[in-house]
Amino acid sequence: MAARPYRQVARESAVRGTEQQIVEAFATLMETRWFDEVTLDEIAAAAGTTRQTVIRRFGSKAGVLSALAAQQDSTIRTHRWQDTPADIAGIIGILIADYERSGDLVVRTLNQEDRIPEFGAVLDQGRRGHREWISDMFRPWLDRREGSRRDDLLAELLAVTDVWVWHLMRRRQGHDAERTQRLMTQIVERLLRED
Repeated sequence: MAARPYRQVARESAVRGTEQQIVEAFATLMETRWFDEVTLDEIAAAAGTTRQTVIRRFGSKAGVLSALAAQQDSTIRTHRWQDTPADIAGIIGILIADYERSGDLVVRTLNQEDRIPEFGAVLDQGRRGHREWISDMFRPWLDRREGSRRDDLLAELLAVTDVWVWHLMRRRQGHDAERTQRLMTQIVERLLRED
């Protein structure tokens, strides 16, 4: 009887490992392909498993997407909330590090939002998380304002810290991460000084 719980734990661990491989394979495919181009068979092959296993674990490709979104959200929250920086440069540093890890996949997902209904909930969750983090990190500046002035500042901070700004500077203008961080920090500092 003692061996059964051990086998159960080992089996659960193997299932989690397989699920993680599937999610990672899907993320890798999504870095270079559009959602509607990726098939369950390709996900399974990249994960070293079968199509039926993917279906059994996640139900559908949308289920794998949801699992990836939950994992990304957890990772972002872990990285963003692990420290409370003392200054604007520190806040932007955390943001840039996050965008360097996940920004390309987020932008690729955003580019498909209008075509793929399943992306709506995933991206809305990310937007809520970003808003919550920006509200928390910039609380000292936001709390100095009231009513519409506070709302306006939050809207401006959300705009200038959006992943699209990172994408524009890093991928379109060709700046390295360090310069992108410096430029975004300067934008935010000017915004906060204006008031």
